[in-house]
Amino acid sequence: MNPINFSCFDSILGTLFVISTPKGISRIIFGKDRFKEFIRNLDGVKLTEGGEAEKSAKEVHLYLEGKLKEFQSKLDLSSGTPFQISVWRELLKIPYGRVKTYGEIAEKIGNSRAARAVGSAVGANPISIIVPCHRVVATNGLGGYSCGIEIKKKLLHIEGALS
Repeated sequence: MNPINFSCFDSILGTLFVISTPKGISRIIFGKDRFKEFIRNLDGVKLTEGGEAEKSAKEVHLYLEGKLKEFQSKLDLSSGTPFQISVWRELLKIPYGRVKTYGEIAEKIGNSRAARAVGSAVGANPISIIVPCHRVVATNGLGGYSCGIEIKKKLLHIEGALS
């Protein structure tokens, strides 16, 4: 079985863990407890520090400092369903500093009635920050965020999309 790489760093959002497979970045984990849970579920897969995860961790760190607007990391989106992957690919098209609504994303993927399903797919995004789910908002406010609304606010503030 292929090894999984990781890199971690402390940030304004707490300790972040960037995980990569041979295909690319597969996950960003917020906090040591969630990382420990991830390790428990690896089921014998080898986990090593460094590799592609380290390069992407540096990019995320620069982004959080307001010094990077576009990620170059290869992504491994294979953990999603075809619908989720279509939503995540659409999220990657939202420009830095801009937001779209769940309904707008639903329209872009060709199903204008799927705003709630889009919300579920956005919430299941394993590569938050790089796949910018924080840029998706409700029509009447910020909506939710799987890592907490305060983190969403900080990310939008970094990008100048929220004062």
